[in-house]
Amino acid sequence: MAILEELRNAEEGLLYEVDDHGGQELVRSVESTHRVFIRYTNVTSRSVNVWWRDFSGRRRFYACLKPTDFCDINTYATHTWEFTDVATGERYNVGAQAIFRAPISDARYRYNWNISVSLRSLRDTALLQVALSLSNLQQVDSLGLPKALSEDVKQLVQVIQAPKEYRRDP
Repeated sequence: MAILEELRNAEEGLLYEVDDHGGQELVRSVESTHRVFIRYTNVTSRSVNVWWRDFSGRRRFYACLKPTDFCDINTYATHTWEFTDVATGERYNVGAQAIFRAPISDARYRYNWNISVSLRSLRDTALLQVALSLSNLQQVDSLGLPKALSEDVKQLVQVIQAPKEYRRDP
């Protein structure tokens, strides 16, 4: 289940991408002199946490944006940013990217980038909605779902309801 894998990976801390040669590369910010001025706007219907990946690859909380809120950030072109749902930890996109690095641009202007929900399968969307509507694991059994779906919903409920070290509520 794609959404469950994503939520589990977000909890692990460090994040790796595949580089041009097929190897794994740590997602982190690197030193730069190319300043960029960004506005992140939350165009989702959910509250979103804004995170900066520091120079060692650790995720650092920056802001929490309610729907339609925005934040202005003065950053660098080589700095990495990510965005997660406050309630579920699901990663959102900016510019169709889950890990965002601002392009080098004219430093006299502030450029807007919209935070949006990544594409999910219909199955993942339905499982997420069911899991969000439940207050405890025992409720899953009363739904009468096939065993495989029931197990997936239970796992998703556990991930959503687990204490989050980095969760910030608005």
